Amino acid sequence: MNRQEVELGRLRRSARIARITERLQRLDDGTLEVLDRITAEALVGGEPTQPAKMNRRQFLGAAAAGGAVVALTGGLVVWQLSSVHTALLEKEVTALRELLALYEEMDNLGLDDRLREGIRAVGGILETAGAIAERLLEAIRSARTALLKFQSKFPDLHAAIRWLRESLLSLSQKLTALENEVNDFLELTNPIAETVGGFLARVLDRLPGALGRQVRGGLERMGEIIAALPTFLQGLFTRILEPLEDWFNSRADAGLNSWLVNPLLHNVLDPAEALVERVLELTTTWKEQLAGPSEEALNRRSELRAEILRRKQMMEG
Repeated sequence: MNRQEVELGRLRRSARIARITERLQRLDDGTLEVLDRITAEALVGGEPTQPAKMNRRQFLGAAAAGGAVVALTGGLVVWQLSSVHTALLEKEVTALRELLALYEEMDNLGLDDRLREGIRAVGGILETAGAIAERLLEAIRSARTALLKFQSKFPDLHAAIRWLRESLLSLSQKLTALENEVNDFLELTNPIAETVGGFLARVLDRLPGALGRQVRGGLERMGEIIAALPTFLQGLFTRILEPLEDWFNSRADAGLNSWLVNPLLHNVLDPAEALVERVLELTTTWKEQLAGPSEEALNRRSELRAEILRRKQMMEG
């Protein structure tokens, strides 16, 4: 029983109690005695006592006077209705008709159709959002896996950078030793880039003419390489090694961990994944707790509306 039917039942009961209460003051002692006996037996669950028999003449006379005939366990009792009683009944009927008209007017507002259209419209949007959210969730999890895999390589990269630093330091030390030997030979204190040319020139001068001409080109090229090494080593340190050490720092709060990996993980991927999961939860809740039950309720209302219309047509016909 829906809310409208319960409300109608309450209104009818209240009207019935009001009519009975109003009539009691106008009933004769015999009728009150019958009522007393019937209501007492009804309350204790006993079989109602047969009311006093009426002959045909009494029955027709009472009915002709404007009475109502009520069947009571096989007998008939005629309740006399005055014009006041008739007016009360007509008033109740009018009120019920007006109430029914209000329900019909409310039903004609088209709320059910609008609800169906709204549910379908929102459902379509949520269905699309859910499909996109599923793809986004898959992409977010793939990105997280790739980022964590990249982060897991940091210790290996840090070890390789440490090896490169040690190798460059060793080469730099050997170059410094060569510089010292050349300066001692030339009795100078200049950088190797400036003295290597003079050193090789003295070596060439001390070689026999034919041999000196044969090795001159090779020694000159060797001198160019040795002269370029200090600048090359300095560039490796400042432009490659130091930035790499800063990027792939082993500390979790420094380097790429600090300004790339952790911000992406905690400030981008985590909130994005939480949002996408909430969207998927919303689509599930919409289907299970709103759209589905609402559609069932609207279908039931359509069935009840059709049944009410059928009964109304039967009454009018």
